Amino acid sequence: MANTKIEFLVKAPVKDELYLVGNIPALGEWNASKGVKLTYCAECGCYTASKLLPADTNVEFKVLAGKTWDAVEKGTWGEDVENHAFVAAKGTKVEVEVLNF
Repeated sequence: MANTKIEFLVKAPVKDELYLVGNIPALGEWNASKGVKLTYCAECGCYTASKLLPADTNVEFKVLAGKTWDAVEKGTWGEDVENHAFVAAKGTKVEVEVLNF
């Protein structure tokens, strides 16, 4: 199966380190210690990462403020939020906003 480049842009409260963790090997297979580190971009005000993911694959992920599930993203009132989901396709840019951790 061919891989395709996926760009992630995450708008979130500023933290020292943010990570993506998800359902496929390239995103750690839900193992927080294997999460993908995001880089803060002062120019765009977002955390970013680019990954090669298997094309036409259903991808789910969450954002962590550290390599632990104790720091998983939350909603406005501290509630759990649904997984972010998309199908990996050429040219995909995934943009999400995290309100709290």
